[in-house]
Amino acid sequence: MADDKNSKRERFREIKKLNNKMYKLYTKESKRKNIPESEYLTAMRDPSNIIEFDNLQTYFYTDAGTVKAVDGVSFDIPMGKTIGVVGESGCGKSVTSLSLMRLLQGPQGQITGGQIRYNQLNKKRAVDITKLPIKEMQKIRGNEIAMIFQEPMTTLNPVFTIGNQLDECIMLHNPKMDKKK
Repeated sequence: MADDKNSKRERFREIKKLNNKMYKLYTKESKRKNIPESEYLTAMRDPSNIIEFDNLQTYFYTDAGTVKAVDGVSFDIPMGKTIGVVGESGCGKSVTSLSLMRLLQGPQGQITGGQIRYNQLNKKRAVDITKLPIKEMQKIRGNEIAMIFQEPMTTLNPVFTIGNQLDECIMLHNPKMDKKK
């Protein structure tokens, strides 16, 4: 019985140690400023693709241990095509989409490996979204790439009018536009 308690304590210490290490890495990475373009510019494997997921790994670091929500996912989205991501409940469809949008709740949720290459046609370049600075990602999110979330009740805030919420989104992506327009 005592050995059982000791092994549980040791396992908990190992989990806590790994989580602390991953949280520190996450914090260090998120505080970086002036990231050179060369770190996130990339080349598409196939220039006719708009998105390429290549061995994506997205993990969650919890008190119970590491949850490998997405582990080695690879697929392409060709330009002008619609694709469907299908799978059983809990297989990682939403986490893959949240990874693409960089909307994971960190530091627990982190992209730990792989690439998400995005063909930015308007800028004639390809970027690796997993390495993109947040300021650059905010220019893309909602403007070039958008996501319709699963839970409709959390999409709009009932406290504000729909018009105000739509206006806010438009103004965020068009800073030169005034409220009257």
